[in-house]
Amino acid sequence: MSGLEPTKRIFKFNGKVLDDPGRHMTPKEVMEHYSRLKYPSLTKGEIAGPFMQDGEEQYKLEAYNLKGSYGTKG
Repeated sequence: MSGLEPTKRIFKFNGKVLDDPGRHMTPKEVMEHYSRLKYPSLTKGEIAGPFMQDGEEQYKLEAYNLKGSYGTKG
């Protein structure tokens, strides 16, 4: 076999490595897949990457966090 092999993709979320469902899916589609499957907090998440490490294409999936300001009124 003389062709180049595709780079392995790694998806990480909350310290866990998630399986790549397939190269036919974009990173955004992978995030949407996992938001429906197991991690609903990824519904409005963000993707960081790709970062190349050890010959692998790595992505970090981050959940969207709401931050409010709290305090006493007046």
